[in-house]
Amino acid sequence: MNKKKIILGAVTALAALGFQSSASACTGFIIGKDLTKDGSTLYGRTEDLEPNHNKNFLVRKAKDNKSGEKWKDQANGFEYPLPKHSFKYTAVPDVTPEEGVYDEAGSNEYGVSMSATVSASANKKILKVDPYVKDGLAESSMASVILPSVKTAKEGIQLIAKIVDEKGSAEGNIVTIADKEGIWYMEILSGHQYVAIKFPNDKFAVFPNTFYLGQVNFDDKENTIASADVQKVAQKAKSFKKVDGKFHVSRSYNPPMNDANRSRAFSGIKSLDPDSKVTYKDDNYELLQSTNKKFTLEDAQKLQRNRFEGLDLKPLDQMELDGKGKPKSKEAIKGYAYPISNPNVMEAHIFQLKDDVPAELGGGVMWLSIGSPRNAPYLPYLGNISKTYKAYQEKSTKYNGDSWYWTISHINDMVAANPKKFGTEVIDEMKKLEKTWMTEQETTTKEVSDLVSKDPAAAEEKANKVSMDRAEKTFKRLKEIEKKLVKESKKVKKAKSKN
Repeated sequence: MNKKKIILGAVTALAALGFQSSASACTGFIIGKDLTKDGSTLYGRTEDLEPNHNKNFLVRKAKDNKSGEKWKDQANGFEYPLPKHSFKYTAVPDVTPEEGVYDEAGSNEYGVSMSATVSASANKKILKVDPYVKDGLAESSMASVILPSVKTAKEGIQLIAKIVDEKGSAEGNIVTIADKEGIWYMEILSGHQYVAIKFPNDKFAVFPNTFYLGQVNFDDKENTIASADVQKVAQKAKSFKKVDGKFHVSRSYNPPMNDANRSRAFSGIKSLDPDSKVTYKDDNYELLQSTNKKFTLEDAQKLQRNRFEGLDLKPLDQMELDGKGKPKSKEAIKGYAYPISNPNVMEAHIFQLKDDVPAELGGGVMWLSIGSPRNAPYLPYLGNISKTYKAYQEKSTKYNGDSWYWTISHINDMVAANPKKFGTEVIDEMKKLEKTWMTEQETTTKEVSDLVSKDPAAAEEKANKVSMDRAEKTFKRLKEIEKKLVKESKKVKKAKSKN
């Protein structure tokens, strides 16, 4: 996510100097279906910006648009014509649309799912040649413009490419879009340059905030979509790099890798494949990773909760608890680094897509954690739902007990402040709930899948009921946990004051 760049209105200025906003710290991943035990495609992202940043989960209803009506991004002035008819889609927006909508993740009624975006930035040489465009396409508009407009993932990539060609991009971004035919991975590199590939089913990838594409077959028009001048711009900028005699996208467009990207790319790859040969000192990490291992949904959740387990590193936010002071940045300090699961994660989502799940249901399940999954559960949602639980819709920008996000945020804060007292009791309970839901969701998905072709309204009603009942029951339990932690935290504080 890259929200602070837009709010400050300084995208081009920052990029031209080669800076990456401190707000840019999402981590995306993809696991191809040949690498999963159940044959599902897994992909998603942690949305990582700052603590105390409320997120909602909504359904955007289908609607007809007047001729000439436009989408307008209040954050940077970007405008684009709305389609004659906007499709229904699920979304995970911010609560401050005047600072950008940031619909972030969801699936539409045609089974197109999307995670947008992982922010990145080209190097300063590139941006002197092709700078970002202040009122171009930004993350704040991405899902809101694409999901209501396309019926396939490839159409989504083509529409983004068309917009960037015509209006430019406000920032560097990595976008993932999927449908029944597979998943597309796209890097928007500079103001008008981009490359997208259809992701191979036999690879996996972990990608925090920098570019990762290597050698691309630009002649394969079926599986590659790229701007016409992507190589010419790199040549003009004198940052053109080859590997094994072929143009290498990320090495040509990236600035030097920073500590926060290094630590998350390395630990993410090692989380999925501990036998991987990557090291913490690598100059760069390739997008396409190979392994003989087979993964599950739980492995994807473990990845998004990763805090350097099994590695000789500690999370930066542990420094204060270790008596070494509070870290001032995401730069690595001896023994400490920036993990995927950190205090800045506002939500995390995982799409679990299966060949036998109809497109009308989103092609599978979105597992959603509003609030950091460090102590929050992932709840499953089919794409044909038409409503969400009320706690997901609370728009407060400060703590509110009726809000799902603020309740989770409060729980996370208390557990992080008192690790010896609370240990892993909260997350252990959440994982048990998730295991139960995984089994239940298989049954629900099959029942709704069987129903959707015969009676779409009944299929929607069933999906709504199951998800709403689960959310209500879970939120009640979260409030009980929060109440208990508040009581115990007060006891700890009282005992400390006596000492």
